[in-house]
Amino acid sequence: MSFLTLITGPSSSGKTTLAKALNEKLREIGVFSLHMDGMEFRKMLSELDFTKESVLKMEDFIVNFTKVMKEKGVVLIYSLVAHRKSFRERLKEEIPTLHVHLRAPMNVLKERDSKGVYEKADGKEMFLPGYTEPFEEPIGSDLDFDTSKISIDEEIELVLKELRERGWLK
Repeated sequence: MSFLTLITGPSSSGKTTLAKALNEKLREIGVFSLHMDGMEFRKMLSELDFTKESVLKMEDFIVNFTKVMKEKGVVLIYSLVAHRKSFRERLKEEIPTLHVHLRAPMNVLKERDSKGVYEKADGKEMFLPGYTEPFEEPIGSDLDFDTSKISIDEEIELVLKELRERGWLK
């Protein structure tokens, strides 16, 4: 069975950290999964700039990629800002989805920002989805974690528990 664990949240909220750890855990229990990060999708499209237009183009690409992977029966893990509700809903229409939303106070996000994207966005040097254009908060996300208050191990256990309760994992 193909399904998607969609890990969303602002830049530096811990999306990639959780996705990599989840991917590793799934493989340990014999589930082959594919983790795709927003930057990997950007590289596939050669769209390394951040503009509203490139974000919309990337969303379309990700939806189409998801359709193909679903047909192949792949278990997917995406770590994406996915700041637009309409995009998250499009993905959920294509594939059974567990939506995990990560957040943290802005001062924590900026402290964690190793790429300097918040500083660039504050200086109007770049468009930063979920910051320059507001994050449309998910209403009814399946799991919601403040990553300044929960450990990665706790996050993983809660995600695995939810996947088991849905019958997607044994």
